[in-house]
Amino acid sequence: MRKARSTSIALLVMLVFAPLAGGARAAQEEGFSGAVPYAVAADGQAATGAVDGMVFAEGTGAINESRWGDAIAIFTQIAQKKTDHADGALYWKAYAENKLGKTGDALASCAALRSSYPRSSWIDDCGALEIEIRTRTGEPVHPGTEQSDDLKLLALNSLMQRDEASAREQVEQILNDEDASGKLKEGALFILGKKSAVLALPEIARLSSIEGDVRIARGEENEKATGATWERAVADLPLVTGYNLVTGAGRAEIELEDASTIYLAPNSVLSFIDLSTTNGVPYTELALLSGTATLHVQPYLPDETFLLRTPSDDNLVAKYPSTSYIRVTSYVDATAITPLGGGVLVAPGVPDQSANGQTLYYRSSHRIEAPGAVDPSAFADWDKWVAQRIAHRSAAMNAVMKEAHLTSPLPGLAGMEGQGRFFDCAPWGTCWEPAAAVKLDEESDDAEAVLQPELAPASFHLHGNAARLVSVALQATGAQEAGAASQSPAAILQRDEFFPCTPAGVRYSMARDPATGHETIVDSNGGESALTYTWAVCHAGYWIHHNHHYVWVVGKRHHLEPVRWIRSGRTVAYVPIHPRDLTGSTPVNAKYDVFAVTRKDGVPVERIMPAPDRPIEMLASPPREFHAVYLRPLARAEEPRMEAHTIQDAFPGKTAIARAGIPITFDRKSQSFTMPVDIMRGNQMVTVARPISPHVAGAQPGSRGTAGSASRGGSSSSGSSSAGGSHGSAGGSPPAGSSSSSSGTHH
Repeated sequence: MRKARSTSIALLVMLVFAPLAGGARAAQEEGFSGAVPYAVAADGQAATGAVDGMVFAEGTGAINESRWGDAIAIFTQIAQKKTDHADGALYWKAYAENKLGKTGDALASCAALRSSYPRSSWIDDCGALEIEIRTRTGEPVHPGTEQSDDLKLLALNSLMQRDEASAREQVEQILNDEDASGKLKEGALFILGKKSAVLALPEIARLSSIEGDVRIARGEENEKATGATWERAVADLPLVTGYNLVTGAGRAEIELEDASTIYLAPNSVLSFIDLSTTNGVPYTELALLSGTATLHVQPYLPDETFLLRTPSDDNLVAKYPSTSYIRVTSYVDATAITPLGGGVLVAPGVPDQSANGQTLYYRSSHRIEAPGAVDPSAFADWDKWVAQRIAHRSAAMNAVMKEAHLTSPLPGLAGMEGQGRFFDCAPWGTCWEPAAAVKLDEESDDAEAVLQPELAPASFHLHGNAARLVSVALQATGAQEAGAASQSPAAILQRDEFFPCTPAGVRYSMARDPATGHETIVDSNGGESALTYTWAVCHAGYWIHHNHHYVWVVGKRHHLEPVRWIRSGRTVAYVPIHPRDLTGSTPVNAKYDVFAVTRKDGVPVERIMPAPDRPIEMLASPPREFHAVYLRPLARAEEPRMEAHTIQDAFPGKTAIARAGIPITFDRKSQSFTMPVDIMRGNQMVTVARPISPHVAGAQPGSRGTAGSASRGGSSSSGSSSAGGSHGSAGGSPPAGSSSSSSGTHH
């Protein structure tokens, strides 16, 4: 029996997409349920000596012999006894009822199966049967109501036959849903008559840590908005295509979507040529124009690519499943590569000939000899610092992965170590809440039995990277007031407020110029957030309501903001995403706390409960004021002093003095770096500014070689400013200036 029914859904999908006309005719003549010609008892369904198993076998025999009335009687008897075979009996009862034309009874039997056995593996079979029945009666099922990909495709195909406009809308939602599987997208496109889906989004990348003087140029659009070409970089700053990072007397750690890290040494220049994902697969292309970077690269998906360019035309590549831990120093005319423990990135065609700690030199993908002796202590302090960072981070990541029951890392996961507790939250999986919420839950268990104040809508006040709820009013009297006196409003509310992933524009306060009336985004803290877990929980997983507050559910990466936008009456609000949210359906969490956009009295958000007597409407896109992308406000900085060096500079002779570096200048118009070059014009030597290397500086943001950004998901240089660094805007077209190239609801 298991063998027969386990193939039924697969057969149905094959019939839907069968390239042969015969297959299509078979589906039409037999109906969906006719794809199962025989019902055979197997895999323990008819356990030896089990009476109900023997009766079940009699029922399957009646099915095989088309004795529909007998089958209904037998399977009704088994279903009423509620034995181990009861759920399968309800399916075959519905199957036989449909064959006799009793479609109402068949639908009722499937409803009974869903109600009595919500986790039964027979539900998909009944789902296919329901699709057949409703399609035949002119009531096609919408794909969003079905759980499995196979049933969604069957429903979508039936909808296409009856209502092509609605089907095309459903296909568009599936293609724009980054949570939809590749199988579902391919099937939806097949139904639509297209070949492949391409969903390109910005990669989840951030400046995870800085020390000392680190400056950043965030693109032409940011300069237009802020008037600043260069700004002081801060930790937890989202990084997108087109950004440029420069260290003076400072150093930086960069974390990519696959949790790989790059460590940028002092006096270095790094350009982000392409940070994107295509159908969930990251592509990282950087250019080290000058200085030193240590790479700890660990691709986790097939087809994932990491590419580091240097001015000497050396392209260093790492692809899944290779890992690399190397130090790279970039000169104008050479690239130095030093393995530090693990694989090495090398130019294509150049074999790995070096042992750990041995430095090799390349130019245009060819090995060259060093022009002098290497000082073994030159990078000792830097290598030690990087090794300590990697060791600490790896230990923290492994510890959190073990607690979270994960087999692969998530970006920001190491920052969750020691910040809260993981716990089982079946059926959702593993959940997490911060230490403050755990402590408040424990302290308030007894108090809540006596004190249960009714909370009026509380306002968001900005604190760090997360919005902190502060009580506006507590409606408590008598004994409740006495109890409230023993707890501060913050203590009462903090356990109810945990959702730090505020959408773009909310995390910053607005300052209005009294002279012009123009509003300006003002940073709420101007520095690094104390909430080290924010990056992880805002770029992966879901949210459920637990013990009167939201808790995080461990889950997959998300490139869009983890919220969905709704309207109730005149109130517009966002709500955290839930594991069972479906495209086009009311968010599950909408029945709990939602966060209303108000902008009144200087308070951008209020925590409210939707009015039960008003319907909730899903918004196709965020409110108008959330369409604009607000980058995190940073302090302005002067253009950094930058220098390029030749390889000869690193190896001065005994009597020679190393030459001063070649000055590097940032060209605002082209968003590229140049350096002076002497050329002959006629009979005269003149100095002109040229890109450091046509190979590097000539590549436009988002251009992957000759492929271009359109084909591989390149993004604009303006970036995104979503809270916690979330990229893009869930629920509609990407905002102007956004680096997202996709639209649509999150689920």
